[in-house]
Amino acid sequence: VLEQELQQALAPFVGSTVVELRGTGLLRGIQFASDPTQIVDLARDRGLMLVGAGGNTVRLVPPLNTSIADIKRGAAIIADCVKQFAAERKA
Repeated sequence: VLEQELQQALAPFVGSTVVELRGTGLLRGIQFASDPTQIVDLARDRGLMLVGAGGNTVRLVPPLNTSIADIKRGAAIIADCVKQFAAERKA
């Protein structure tokens, strides 16, 4: 479910802001074209903790008992943060 939600939510940004989505199961990584610190900060402000994984990659490590609703909510938060980040970089 997490993979599908991320692919769908981030599809508009793949090839520009998002370089690659990778991982298996609940352990996922999102590689960005530039430093994702602002995205991590925006997500934290919205109640979602993301972990830097070196370079321009953010790691998602949700608990094994995360509900589908929480996975969908988290993917939506990430998409909103990436959208805001991309808009600010274009301005």
